[in-house]
Amino acid sequence: MKRDLARLSDESFDLVIIGGGVYGLSAAWDAALRGLRVAVLEKGDFGAATSSGSLKLIHGGLRYLQHLNFARMRISINERHRMLRIAPHLVHPLEFVMPCYGHAMKGPEAMRLALLFNDLMSFDRNRGVDRAHAIPNGRTLSPAECLDRLPGIRREGLTGGAVFYDAQMHNSERLTLSFGLSAAEQGAALANYAEVTGFHVEQDSIRSVIARDRLSDRMFHVAGRLFLNLTGPWADITSRLLTSPSPDRRVVRSKGIQLVTRALPPAAAFPIESRQRDLTAVIKRGGRNYFVTPWRGLSILGTTDTLYEGSPDEFAITEADIGEFLAEINALYPAGLERKDVRFWIGGMRPLGDEDTNPEHAKASHKSQIRDHAREGGPSNLISAVGVKYTVCRHIAENLVDLAVRRLGAAAGRCRTRETPLAGGDTGDFESFLAESRRVAPAGTSEHLARNYGTRLRSVLALVSGDPSLARPLADSTEVLRAEVVHAVREEMAMRLDDVVLRRTGLGTLGHPGRPTLEECARLMAAELGWSPARQADELAAVERVFTPPAG
Repeated sequence: MKRDLARLSDESFDLVIIGGGVYGLSAAWDAALRGLRVAVLEKGDFGAATSSGSLKLIHGGLRYLQHLNFARMRISINERHRMLRIAPHLVHPLEFVMPCYGHAMKGPEAMRLALLFNDLMSFDRNRGVDRAHAIPNGRTLSPAECLDRLPGIRREGLTGGAVFYDAQMHNSERLTLSFGLSAAEQGAALANYAEVTGFHVEQDSIRSVIARDRLSDRMFHVAGRLFLNLTGPWADITSRLLTSPSPDRRVVRSKGIQLVTRALPPAAAFPIESRQRDLTAVIKRGGRNYFVTPWRGLSILGTTDTLYEGSPDEFAITEADIGEFLAEINALYPAGLERKDVRFWIGGMRPLGDEDTNPEHAKASHKSQIRDHAREGGPSNLISAVGVKYTVCRHIAENLVDLAVRRLGAAAGRCRTRETPLAGGDTGDFESFLAESRRVAPAGTSEHLARNYGTRLRSVLALVSGDPSLARPLADSTEVLRAEVVHAVREEMAMRLDDVVLRRTGLGTLGHPGRPTLEECARLMAAELGWSPARQADELAAVERVFTPPAG
């Protein structure tokens, strides 16, 4: 995947996608697989904003039973199944244990029926899935069994428990990137740090977007026939560029954050009932849940829903946010978490639901939003969409590309993303693939490489063959190889230090990796990109700010 601004300027594309988050990259992959000429422009790095702020879950929609939304539940089940198949290195099953109280909607009887219905709705969930990625049936537990699994839960009124399974992303940043890598393999032209600053419109039709290369400050145009605005929280701001070069940047969104903390027992994921209520549920079970999920040796806690008003460029998770969330978790569950136990924090902005009128009860929307500007008197070839859930990114992309094909009148092929492996996802039987990885990877790194790169680990290891010094880890405390840094620059369009630390290697997503590790990473990137000592210092300072939240 190469950053080629000359190609973007010189060619004309069928589809120009503004936004390189998971929705934009999913649409690019789908469209490129169908034979369309595709360009993607991302103002920051791929997946650096909302796409990186998820709870790392690919969920089958069990909670949609509360909303009696069976169609949405089935879509989620299908998309979980597809993610397990097309990205088996990055998505794996995850066990959940849920305590049951009383004998009403929170009781084991209701949960037994819910689990049975869930198993029936997902009857084909393991079709074509290798044994390491199969989703088992749900089951109920006795009170004693539930306490054994969740020793810290409230005992009063406990009448049992329920076990069900969903899926988790090992590395959501690399999963997002994989959509972009896959699109590039099919001929799409992608560029990060390429900010769309305006539109060139003639006769009610966009001819090109005006973009600024944020690395060189050079302006260029990208011409196309149809334009997709998939900029997430920036979608309204992007569309306002049609009428103003300096649009109003204020948005109102739901702010959701997650905390990455020291590992909390047990090994399964489990819910903690929050003080917020689910105002949209048809079947009331009380408050909405936070979840504690085990992840890469630590735990992730989330997700909050609070109101955010302001520019999405100024979104930040503050010390006040972290402190308030910790206080609530400790009040609801005897975790005994302290600030020093918080290793990292992630979050993002999502659309608000129609019911959100009270700032104290901000609630993220359950529905993706698609806006055809032609129906509003705008350009005939601009469509904006805002996604809500990571789980359904491929599904929404398929619908958008179906619409694009109809609008273009293109003789495009059918959607192939349902069954085509993502970059690195052609692993076959996953246990056999892990065994093979242990034979070829440097000692102690095989599972890390296999789960982050899938079959693309061969590309990383090819660098080691040419330069054995690249087989060394960046530091004793990390599995990340020096070769991964070089590979990120040469093959994955990493342009800045935080691209590598946070989104190509996962080096910093478990917390600060240590100053010497960051400095070694910066030295390797400097050798590849020709950075001066002053540029290295600037890059290190920028990454250090990531691990220092503002006071709030």
